[in-house]
Amino acid sequence: MMNTQKFSPYRPIYSPLETLERAFALTGGLGQVAFQSLQGAEKNIAASVEITDRCNAGCHYCYVYPREWDQKQRLQGYLNLPKDQREGREAQVIQRLHSLKNSGVVHVTLVGGEPSLAPDVIRAAADLFPIVWVVSNGAAALPTLPNSVSVFVSMDGPPNFHNQSRDPMGFFDNHHYENTSGMSAAIARNINRSERGAYVHLTLPKGAIELFPEAVEWLVTTITKLRGIIISGTTGNSKLDPVSYDLSDRQRLKVLVEAAADQYGWDLFPFNQPLTNSFMFDEDKIIHDPSECLVAQTVNSLDFDGKSTGKCILRDDADCETCMCNITGMSRAIEKADLNTIFCVVRAFSG
Repeated sequence: MMNTQKFSPYRPIYSPLETLERAFALTGGLGQVAFQSLQGAEKNIAASVEITDRCNAGCHYCYVYPREWDQKQRLQGYLNLPKDQREGREAQVIQRLHSLKNSGVVHVTLVGGEPSLAPDVIRAAADLFPIVWVVSNGAAALPTLPNSVSVFVSMDGPPNFHNQSRDPMGFFDNHHYENTSGMSAAIARNINRSERGAYVHLTLPKGAIELFPEAVEWLVTTITKLRGIIISGTTGNSKLDPVSYDLSDRQRLKVLVEAAADQYGWDLFPFNQPLTNSFMFDEDKIIHDPSECLVAQTVNSLDFDGKSTGKCILRDDADCETCMCNITGMSRAIEKADLNTIFCVVRAFSG
């Protein structure tokens, strides 16, 4: 039977003092951005930073680790550093975060590897920036974090599809939660046991588009601390890349998102409000090069060594015309002063 109940996002409970502190921090950060804009300063206001070379998963498409590596090898990290050197590397990352703050950055997104394996770096970022987003695979227990941090857990589809996509080597086969097994079970358990819940970033390969309703239903019914679902598609290296969405793929997913919003309400898709979806899915809104992408223009993307990853976190090989990144569409909606999108993003900024 179809679930027709409107979705109510999980909202962390803050004390009056915590609410005031967050409002003050956000006002200061947004004020800094406004000041830089008025001064005509061409500075990056956001950064995406790889904070660890370690990971606990075995995604089949991963370009970082050799496919044959087991979980122990991945947890050791692709740099294979001993403990003392790893601590030194983390100290360098923290210093890098200080440099970003001094350059005027107010919003950092922490990626990996798996960022939850470097909780000290996350806490250091939370002390420095008013807005911190952590992109996690959700398979490790989410640490207790300061209120400036919001967690986004990545999934590729409904449980069985996700397990095959992200855990083909079966690292999480012995995990069970309610009626779910594998890596998806670990994700549901960890979000539900976390202090403040998480957003789920659903990045659908084109072959999984028709599984979208199943994925949404599972998330809504299983994850009690779900703050919302963010939807992206896979971006290719060219239009001929098998992972690239064609125009019909874009429109199919757009229709499915709208149908789910009719069923559950738009609160379920805070970063996929109608104007954002238009920028993501409609032919006349497709970007062609980095000069048309606000993410490429305003976000400094750094790898674990502190070097630029290129035009964006997807590297220079990514073809802008195949971009299905939610953040790209959302940033364009914000530029157009779309109030629905701005409200949802501010709510996410609140931690």
